[in-house]
Amino acid sequence: MDEYNDDDLPSKSALKREVSALQEVGEKLMNLKAADRARLPLTDALIRAIDESKRITAHEARRRHAQYVGKLMRAADGDAIERALAALDDPLRHKRLLDWMERLDRSENNKAAQVIVDEVMQTYAAADRQHLRNLLRNYFSSRLPEGKQPDLDLHEDRAALDKLQRERRKVYDYFNNLERNAPL
Repeated sequence: MDEYNDDDLPSKSALKREVSALQEVGEKLMNLKAADRARLPLTDALIRAIDESKRITAHEARRRHAQYVGKLMRAADGDAIERALAALDDPLRHKRLLDWMERLDRSENNKAAQVIVDEVMQTYAAADRQHLRNLLRNYFSSRLPEGKQPDLDLHEDRAALDKLQRERRKVYDYFNNLERNAPL
């Protein structure tokens, strides 16, 4: 009689909570953009079901379809999908990008830039070191000499300031593009 132990099995309420949580994750997946969904580790059946959900507009039908997506999530690796969704909604992503840009703005030589290049290469495997170095070289060459304040009445200083903003935007866009396309 002691061979069978109910303590090892999850309760019916715990199973219902798990199913409900997976259904909520399924609803989040159904509301994601296609580019964000492509970064997630989804199975083919799950991708087809989520694509099918785009044409369903009736409330009750959408609720039932969310249950079906939750069922497919139980068959797939739900924990990996939830971790990837959490990484996708990471609030520190933007802060990390801004931190790199601030450090670049404060740096006065290429040694600090090399440290940032190394950090970017460690964080994003798909980063192109040569392209990043070219962007940073252009950014540093467009900066005004230390201590010189731009005179916006002069055409040359206005053009130099515009070039600096353009090169800074290119570096930031590259960092942002790396983040948006990185697999989770």
